[in-house]
Amino acid sequence: MPLVYTLVKRKDMSKDAAEGSTLYHAQTSITKKLTLNKICTRIENICTASRGEIILVLDGLIKVMNEALSDGESIHLGEFGSFRMVAGSKGSATVDGFNTALFNRAHIVFYPGTMLINLVNNVSFERYVPKKDVSKDSSGGSDGGGGNGEDERPGEL
Repeated sequence: MPLVYTLVKRKDMSKDAAEGSTLYHAQTSITKKLTLNKICTRIENICTASRGEIILVLDGLIKVMNEALSDGESIHLGEFGSFRMVAGSKGSATVDGFNTALFNRAHIVFYPGTMLINLVNNVSFERYVPKKDVSKDSSGGSDGGGGNGEDERPGEL
């Protein structure tokens, strides 16, 4: 399934742009949400493990990942990718002047493996255009910009 995008108008930030000029840029949108429960159900449908067993394994993976990342280890999950925790810091003029209060907030970095890199390299795109509300358009009461106020994109998985 392609990534869904809409076009948004933004100020032209290019070096030689005229004052007040704008450009249209694509902005991808998330159309569905896949929860842990739904992941377990999907896995259950393609293997012999029960939903409970799948939840136990994924819960165990999360606990092991938390411990490993807290200990400064990187986690390598084969073709899926790897995780590691990183944190930069503000500088200090001297070694003695540096302390841990200078660290920025830590965050987890994910590096995709070959399986996900192949997915990214072969992605396709589809433009999402909201349907016009016919009843409002015929009465002249709408600018045609968004239908009846409901999200007309596909629902949750």
